[in-house]
Amino acid sequence: MPREATGGTIFAVRLFFFSVAFLILISAVGESISQYIVAGGALIGTAIGLAFSKALSNIVSGLYVLVARPFRVGDYIRLGETEGIVLEITLNYTRVLRTDHTRQFVPNSTTIDSRLTNFRVRIDDYFDERGMTYRHEIFDPDDDEDSRFQDVVEKLKFLTRGDEVYRYTFDIEVERTCSQPKIQGYFASLCTKWSESFILPPEFFFWSSTATTTTYRFAFIVIDPKDIFKEGQKFRSEAAAFPEK
Repeated sequence: MPREATGGTIFAVRLFFFSVAFLILISAVGESISQYIVAGGALIGTAIGLAFSKALSNIVSGLYVLVARPFRVGDYIRLGETEGIVLEITLNYTRVLRTDHTRQFVPNSTTIDSRLTNFRVRIDDYFDERGMTYRHEIFDPDDDEDSRFQDVVEKLKFLTRGDEVYRYTFDIEVERTCSQPKIQGYFASLCTKWSESFILPPEFFFWSSTATTTTYRFAFIVIDPKDIFKEGQKFRSEAAAFPEK
């Protein structure tokens, strides 16, 4: 069972036993009393439904997230203004570990309405999109030391899910008054400096511009999303320290 399904399963089990207890209560009392219980339960249920319409919306959205799986536990996502690693997915909310190591509970209805970016990608698909040749040895340098069983498991995993990595992107804005060749030279040297810290050398490219600023987008690839908190933050900090003139 995937980790994101455990919260919904616990909720379903609780609801099942509550329903069984309610049916036993109705069968235990007399017929006339049970009619009053059913009628009262219908009224109470209607009142609760009106009062907790937002909660019901979250539950419906949670079912969509669990079925459609736009992300799963362990993914690094950007959801509206929230960014971090998904720790838990329930029917009501999604718990995200942010870069400052705080836990944020995001209502699932917000998940449906907000712009979502999942940085998890299949590296073989990424190589194919870039017109590059992918070699599985990049992610398994000690393949000769693995047992036959480990080789079989890795091949089955690759057939079903491929080699999954996290390609994180972020933007740097610079003023149009700055020397663009100097800025680009600094960014190029920075990517070369950090080439050994990531799976592939980080890259940057022109993204957009306004009347006063120019935006460059950076991208780097890691296997563990927690590395975005560590090496990724250091790389972002150094990228932001570009010369101003």
